[in-house]
Amino acid sequence: MERQPVKVQLIKKVGNHYHIKFPNLKIPVTVNKQLYHKMRHSSAYHFNSDKNIISKANAS
Repeated sequence: MERQPVKVQLIKKVGNHYHIKFPNLKIPVTVNKQLYHKMRHSSAYHFNSDKNIISKANAS
């Protein structure tokens, strides 16, 4: 049985930190740029986000 990816949402970017909302947490988790990029390219996470926020975050 294969695990389904966790659906997360990018809330905002502040400097080199990204605020990511996980489904079972009330507050967003803050991650650094390196971890954010690993998560974006991982099959374990599926980002449901506003395209404008993601494009601005990826441009940095």
